[in-house]
Amino acid sequence: MNNPKQLNLDVKLDEAINLNNFIICPSTEIILKASKDFISGSDTTKTFFLWGKKGTGKNYLLHSINREFLEKKLHSAFISFENSLLDNPSVLEGLEDLDVIFIESMEQFPSLKEWELALFNLINACLLKDCKIFISSKVTAKHLEINLVDLKSRLLAFPAFELPEINEDEKLKAMKEAASRKGWKLEDNVLSYILTHTSRNLSDLMSLMNELDTFSLEKKRKVSIALVRELLISNK
Repeated sequence: MNNPKQLNLDVKLDEAINLNNFIICPSTEIILKASKDFISGSDTTKTFFLWGKKGTGKNYLLHSINREFLEKKLHSAFISFENSLLDNPSVLEGLEDLDVIFIESMEQFPSLKEWELALFNLINACLLKDCKIFISSKVTAKHLEINLVDLKSRLLAFPAFELPEINEDEKLKAMKEAASRKGWKLEDNVLSYILTHTSRNLSDLMSLMNELDTFSLEKKRKVSIALVRELLISNK
């Protein structure tokens, strides 16, 4: 089997990435249950198509599910079509010998005959073996620019789940939970300042929480509006 670096075989993950830390709320209940079914090893959930807008947490969810497989001592490949180094469809050859394959940013998949045939062959090989496939995209399978009819049909047959954009109350809860896991309290006035002066995108907010944690430790100061303002200025 090919083992190019860009496939990130059994990639080591950030310790902070964990499925248990993914926000649990009405908007995410269905997707979390489906994710756990995929991890459980059931033969009925060998494929998974996750779609949603930018910033809803798709990347985090993919990496956290990958962590679950790696902790079981299983082998995975993580392929992102945001990676400009993926220039030859031969990178897909032989991956069906792994336990699970994660494919990120499917909306950027090259709509070229050789790539489409390679992915079609990989999916077929995985279905014949015990290899699972998890695909993420900003659009549904129906709206992917795929010319090979058989490949489009295969992708449409994947159980599909939308990761929705959570509402404002759920974002507040997610941020407070993130702060609590880091050992500090996020005061309401600080939370209000963050939501007023930064991106309201969930992924951006969670990244900011990590930056605040590091910045607070470096400055030896508790998280406050002044500290948030200082961090935001330093990031400009």
